[in-house]
Amino acid sequence: MSLRESRRALVLAAILAMALTCVSACADRAPDTAAHGSALAENRRSAEEGTVGMPEFTAAPAQLPSCFHGVRRAGAYRLPGSSGSGRLVTLGAGPRGVVFAPISWGDACEWAAEAKRLVADGYHVVTFDWGTDRRRTISDATRLLRAHGATGVAWVGGCMGGTLMLSMLADRAERPAGVAGISPLASLGGYTAGNGSSYDGELLLLGTADDPLSDEGRLREVARGFPEAEVAVLPGTLHAAEIFAGPHGDAARRSLDGFLGRTFAPAGG
Repeated sequence: MSLRESRRALVLAAILAMALTCVSACADRAPDTAAHGSALAENRRSAEEGTVGMPEFTAAPAQLPSCFHGVRRAGAYRLPGSSGSGRLVTLGAGPRGVVFAPISWGDACEWAAEAKRLVADGYHVVTFDWGTDRRRTISDATRLLRAHGATGVAWVGGCMGGTLMLSMLADRAERPAGVAGISPLASLGGYTAGNGSSYDGELLLLGTADDPLSDEGRLREVARGFPEAEVAVLPGTLHAAEIFAGPHGDAARRSLDGFLGRTFAPAGG
């Protein structure tokens, strides 16, 4: 055996010994040592249920956007060491979490009206400014909600935000309880026909019939990739969050509220 081969064998042996030590330490841990509700207990419960435990992280306070001034239980955060993520804004509290994603050039204020409305109805909301890594921004917003007590999370995104959320369903570790794509873009999908066929959460695709970016034809093109989705087409040309402020805003809110009601309905209810 050459000197290089000998060194490689020693390194592999050391790695194997370290791995066996770690396995033994975990195996020797008493199953009831974690207090109910602790991070360890929560991670064990998540593993048993087939979900992914959320690691602890620290969120540093940031400046609250003016559109949320005066809102109770509103706070803004940035995650240290997470340069890919933008500013995250939290509103409300409770187990039913909703992440709002803006359009490509939007920010945390884009969904302010709907976020405030949902908080008044008892939802726990996070919206955000996009960071350089947009998938990371959505993931960090979801983590922040869960770290603050949300036990279920729905994603709601406008235009590119909704498109990106739909494409992230391919990653089983990231999957929320429901996704609403508001004016999603067929041309930027990142998904193919049948992409959503293995997803068993709630799905809503909502848009307007003559939207220049996401008209009814394009909306139904997106729907082909998500056969279980509810498709709601409203009259007009408004796009993404604008729909909720327009003449058919009440109908848009009824669709969104119905989607959230189904998403957070008690199991077997």
